[in-house]
Amino acid sequence: MIFKRFVNLLVFLFLLGAGLLTFFLILSGGRESGTLKNFYWLQADTNGFNSAPSTTRWYNYNWCGYEDGQLANCSSRAPAKPFSPRDNFGNSVNLPSSFRNNRDTYYYLSRVGWAMLLISLFFIVLALVPGFLATFLPFKAVPVLYCVLSWLAFFFIILAACLYTGCYVKARKTFRNSGRSARLGPKNFAFIWTSVFLMLVNAIWSTIFSATHKAHSTYSDHDMYAQYESPSVDTGAQMEKSTYNSGATDGAGPVTAAPVVGQPQPTTTTTPAGNGKFFQKLKTRKQVPSAELEPAGDGGLAGPVTVRD
Repeated sequence: MIFKRFVNLLVFLFLLGAGLLTFFLILSGGRESGTLKNFYWLQADTNGFNSAPSTTRWYNYNWCGYEDGQLANCSSRAPAKPFSPRDNFGNSVNLPSSFRNNRDTYYYLSRVGWAMLLISLFFIVLALVPGFLATFLPFKAVPVLYCVLSWLAFFFIILAACLYTGCYVKARKTFRNSGRSARLGPKNFAFIWTSVFLMLVNAIWSTIFSATHKAHSTYSDHDMYAQYESPSVDTGAQMEKSTYNSGATDGAGPVTAAPVVGQPQPTTTTTPAGNGKFFQKLKTRKQVPSAELEPAGDGGLAGPVTVRD
């Protein structure tokens, strides 16, 4: 039990870590200075795309030019800013053909990936409460709820990771095939795939914890029932067996079976010798209420005299 609690607390820390990493991913592009400027999805050479900067970084909320380690010429901010060089900079002869012909692919992969990231963070936050309570509360519903929320969070975080990876890996390949430099943001992709790993461990352990918790409860109930039922039967059987053996070995009298515990025993009453005749005479005398005794001539009692109407 102590081992299970320790592992559950450790996996709960994994859940907290996944939530923290996902939160940082959502903040990507929230500020143009400080640490958040290094949380980008793709950096590529965009020189010659109309009025685009020579080097561009794409974030969740905008895209910015990157020169001499500083961000400049950033676009307007908007939630789920799509990755689409055709929409970002307009159509150009220097734009790779994949960005013109497959515009919807990049556009919707980046936007749907953002939505899945938000949903995964929502389920991670919901899983924090039953994840903490499952360590201390014995209720079966708490581990089950923890398991369901963990798997939902894992499903949406891995879906977001696949969408973002598919979008920007394809874009990087397109840039490189056109002779332009491009690279993925190491922090964003490290964070999102680390979150996937942490949520996978959390989901698997929550399933094991929920299953073993239910099996342990069923086993305990069975043991309690067996301990409650078995003593009475065993005690009666042992008492009867011991009485039989003692009677058989002594040879002093007939063997008498011991009473079985829990069964009603017949009761018998004995009447003292001689009392039967007395009560029978008394009953006979009561049945003749009109009988009278006349005195005999010698002072004794005569027999009964019948009174006539």
